[in-house]
Amino acid sequence: MQIVAPRRTLTLAAACLIGVGVLIQWLLGYRLNPGSAPLVEIVALVLCGAAIILMVAPQARGRPLMGAGLGFILMCWAVHLNARLSVFLETEAGGDVIGAHRILLATLFAAPFAGLIVGVICGLLVRAGRIRFAPKAAS
Repeated sequence: MQIVAPRRTLTLAAACLIGVGVLIQWLLGYRLNPGSAPLVEIVALVLCGAAIILMVAPQARGRPLMGAGLGFILMCWAVHLNARLSVFLETEAGGDVIGAHRILLATLFAAPFAGLIVGVICGLLVRAGRIRFAPKAAS
């Protein structure tokens, strides 16, 4: 499968994926049931990873190592920000959590694994040329 779309369309799709991930986490996370929050957080991270791939893969344009590195860095940052959001949502829902420990553990352990997965996928997609911007129409 190959995705060829204008830059605005891919950017809008990536922004919508991130927005849906945050909205799902806000609505279905700790408000619904504290036990479902880790599953909802994983779903939000998967959507965020897909958004990063949609943003980074066309930008790399034939440089797979650059795409993989940028995908790795952005996914690590997304895991860190998602951990901060998760701690905020849990404390808002009345949970008793030590936020610094959860953020530290997510950033040091979960972020490199998620970043590695997204980076490898992004690098492979850049190498294969599967996600590209549509060429500009001649005016």
